[in-house]
Amino acid sequence: MAKFNHLNSYFYMFLTEDFTVEFDFTDNIASGDSIGTSSISIVDSDGTDYTSTMIANDSETNTEVTCTVQNPPTVGVYEITITVTTLNSANHIGKIICDVFASVTLNQKLGDPTANSYVTLSEANDYIRNIRGYPNSWDTLSVEGRKRVLIQAAKDIDRFNFIGKKYYDNQVLEFPRDDHPVLTGNCASLFTVKSFKNTNFKNTTYGAYRYNPNYWKYGTIHITSATPLREIREIASNNVVTNYVSVATSFSDTPTANTAFIAFEPVDSKVKEAQYEQALNILDRDGGGTLQNYISLGARRVQIGDVEVDFGSGSSSSSGMKTTISPKAKRLLSQWFERYRKLARA
Repeated sequence: MAKFNHLNSYFYMFLTEDFTVEFDFTDNIASGDSIGTSSISIVDSDGTDYTSTMIANDSETNTEVTCTVQNPPTVGVYEITITVTTLNSANHIGKIICDVFASVTLNQKLGDPTANSYVTLSEANDYIRNIRGYPNSWDTLSVEGRKRVLIQAAKDIDRFNFIGKKYYDNQVLEFPRDDHPVLTGNCASLFTVKSFKNTNFKNTTYGAYRYNPNYWKYGTIHITSATPLREIREIASNNVVTNYVSVATSFSDTPTANTAFIAFEPVDSKVKEAQYEQALNILDRDGGGTLQNYISLGARRVQIGDVEVDFGSGSSSSSGMKTTISPKAKRLLSQWFERYRKLARA
């Protein structure tokens, strides 16, 4: 259960969370006086009252009121009003804004029309901790916060003008490009809902890329004909002895000998590293959180750890924000940049 202190008058939570809220009236209550009674209410942006379902375990001490915020019905902005009457009959009101967000899912399946990342959260954690140490800005983020930062980082690095075209017209992300290495073929037995065989998943030449165990891990399988048609799965592992490839999530049905596929090799490690570096750049620049995502969701203020960003009047809108790209991310992606040559008349 997350805990919030009222001093910033704002917090955010996710649909599946319970939140403990503390509101301290010490600065409002006169010396020698204390809280006698309190009441708490919460309404959404349309004024609909959700007090009976969202507020629980409310209590008060001499100067503080505590409650649990739970079971938000939907994403949106909610206003909590805390009213107290002291033993000396003084009335005080406190207000807190609560933003409720839905959980996000990282989708790193190459060529998927709904992909939003080139990396898994596990890969990002490994890189940032093992290569870059333990940056406080990353370690203080929740799981949801890390996913949102990675999604924004993927959007940021995709803004370059890259050589060639996307592999599929309907893919959202810029990679895979149309020259991405793929393997096409039919599934071979023995079949399961999570694995199948094809002799071309390995290369018997010593030192070849496909000679390595689990070379296909983090690649992607697209089923292009027969059962289970149009399904897309991330590759979890492959066996260079048996020629089997296993997927991270089961197909809806077992492939057959008529099932044709396209297998995308894993995206180049430089693309992944560029996303990691841009994620850290976002945190270094903005003090935490995926700001454009929060703005688009209607957030007024975001606090992660000890860092707070205010989206109040005068702040940039999501459409007007300038994206700063990590210099290291630029270098990592430079081999795919479109080069322009200026021509002048003689």
